[in-house]
Amino acid sequence: MQQETLEYIKKQRVGVLAVEMLDGSPHAATVHFAHTESPLVFYFETYRDYRKAEALYGREVSRASFVIGCDESNMKTLQMDGVVELIKPEEKEIFNLVYLGKFPEKKEKSIDPKFVFFKFTPNWWRFTDWKTPEGKIILTSESVKLK
Repeated sequence: MQQETLEYIKKQRVGVLAVEMLDGSPHAATVHFAHTESPLVFYFETYRDYRKAEALYGREVSRASFVIGCDESNMKTLQMDGVVELIKPEEKEIFNLVYLGKFPEKKEKSIDPKFVFFKFTPNWWRFTDWKTPEGKIILTSESVKLK
């Protein structure tokens, strides 16, 4: 992923995550996120009884899409497709470091057994910036720069 896209992600806190439910329908929700760059993985938390948790507990891996940048004043957006899955016990330390490092105010509620922790791993992405001096630029995971 190009550096300008990674810099954009670092400045964001909220995105929209859509997961494939067990019946094949989509479910989208606005979520806080944190991430690692290498490998590129996004981390989230949710209540066990929220709808998106159904997909997390219903199968080992679920298809998902994640969008960062829904604010028209910013004129940038990152769209990604990939998979979501529950955090494994051996990944909890990384989650705590990355997610709770970005959202320390959530540390206390993270010990509540009603909370679940999960990750999104993209396998395709597209970053669009409408505000460059050159005009609209699109960067994709296929490393194509379109104008």
